[in-house]
Amino acid sequence: MINEDNLNRIINTRGFRTNTHNIANRLVISDADARELLCTELAEHRLAKYSNDEIASLLDNKDPNLLWKVTYAARDVVSKHFRALGKRAEHEYRGELIGIETGVIKLADGNKVEDISEYQLARTTQQFATQSSRLFCDLLLRFGKTETMAQMRLTNKQFNRKLRNCLSYISKHRSKFDLVTDKTRDRQLYILNSLNQLFSTIDQRGDIQSWIDSHVKLVNELLADSDVRYQGTIIRAFNQASKADQYAFIRECISQQTKAQQWLDQSNEAIKQVGEAQSN
Repeated sequence: MINEDNLNRIINTRGFRTNTHNIANRLVISDADARELLCTELAEHRLAKYSNDEIASLLDNKDPNLLWKVTYAARDVVSKHFRALGKRAEHEYRGELIGIETGVIKLADGNKVEDISEYQLARTTQQFATQSSRLFCDLLLRFGKTETMAQMRLTNKQFNRKLRNCLSYISKHRSKFDLVTDKTRDRQLYILNSLNQLFSTIDQRGDIQSWIDSHVKLVNELLADSDVRYQGTIIRAFNQASKADQYAFIRECISQQTKAQQWLDQSNEAIKQVGEAQSN
């Protein structure tokens, strides 16, 4: 684990500041949140096998390898974020359509029992900055205090401290947690990701019918707003539909893709403003 002195020295390097700002711009979050994500990625992955003496030596010698580790850690942060977004949108709505990968679990909430999907729980716990906090909250929500203490080998004092830290983090980042429960945003992400996949399939001369079969609910919604005359043929056998109906469907897909991207751009700007307000 990187000690505080080494971590502060890394944070104060130009390379770290540059990469933090790049993450913030790419993910549309505050610099403070980006810094936290980058510190976590370095501690848990890129510098996990280095001793503090080795890290101090890299810093003392201004070793370029350290800068590259920071740069690659930043790329990992961004890459993981966008992979998670794609899976989030796809799993939520594909699960809604065909009932896969969205198993329902019951939360341990005192005397009450609350149902939540695996997807929703993962999406919520993922907002915490460290793997330890994510595991703690996942176990606590699933199994309650006793099992969490046993699994993580915590004393009562340690448990209470971790709970206070998590509650404090939620309080400081309330807007971030509120945003992950925004169903409208999830819906727009799903539409955009799905239509991007469709146009990628078209570009690669892939099987459009397979895409339609996997997105029946979305296709029906698109057809309802389109000028397609024989909508059933588009759903059952796209290649047998008239060219006029095929083009009308594609035009509607382009229109909805543009609208989803515009909505998300506006939403991202709002999220960025929230992040900047929190960091001030």
